[in-house]
Amino acid sequence: MRLARFCTAGGGAGFGVVERDTVARLDHRVPSFEHLLTAPAAPRADDPRVPLSDVEWLPPVGAHPKIICVGFNYAAHATEAGRDSAAPEHPTLFIRFADSLVGAGTPVVRPFDDDSLDWEGEAALVISTVGRRIPAADAWQHIAGVTCMAENSVRTWQLHSGQATAGKNWAATGAAGPWLTTTDELGTAPLRVTTRLNGTVVQDDTTDRLTFGFAEIVAYVSTFTPLRPGDLIATGTPKGIGFRMSPPRFLRPGDEVEVEVSGVGVLRHGVVDEVAPKIAEAVAG
Repeated sequence: MRLARFCTAGGGAGFGVVERDTVARLDHRVPSFEHLLTAPAAPRADDPRVPLSDVEWLPPVGAHPKIICVGFNYAAHATEAGRDSAAPEHPTLFIRFADSLVGAGTPVVRPFDDDSLDWEGEAALVISTVGRRIPAADAWQHIAGVTCMAENSVRTWQLHSGQATAGKNWAATGAAGPWLTTTDELGTAPLRVTTRLNGTVVQDDTTDRLTFGFAEIVAYVSTFTPLRPGDLIATGTPKGIGFRMSPPRFLRPGDEVEVEVSGVGVLRHGVVDEVAPKIAEAVAG
């Protein structure tokens, strides 16, 4: 199944199961999106249907999610970023805030005074059930499914220090969605992650080449923090970021980005500039 959160012009926010060209709304009989992740419910004939053309996608996460990202998790990307070629002992982690993400189809926002917004396509895990110190062998029992993520970065701010927080959390600079595909449909086989910029492939790799696989990541993260339904774990971006091109190529207003994860779907977003704040001029008395 494909589980999604969305809003409509007339019906407000909702969630449900994506069918071919509609979403079957389940929010009238399932208490929350988190409940749906824990116990996916099949659509019934009497569930309201919303045409996809009337839907504005929201990130497929919980109401108050932890968003944890793994950095440099593809060896080729770590190499292009100038990292030590030796395999690390532990994953590199950083945190994103929920308001740094928009849903599919909504443009991401480039800061008005910074032109270093870079693309990072990823496969991301959405958690289904509460867990702490989850063994890797049990990790898939805690994963609701996989979604596409544009885990974009404002590079100049990311490089202000050894911590990535400042470059990863500008409001509305990343995206996730349009939905998550559940593990019963997706299985546990490797997934292909492809990023296209204006139709040209810029990133392409498969998740069997991750330094730390899905189960290892869930086990590691859940050791130090409880995971709950609706939490999101971004698993890492492949080689091919704009910052490492010669010359560097960053996202500009009017660009179109597609992040495709095989078996999951395609996340599309445009790019717009942030509206510069108006500076009040002092008026002489």
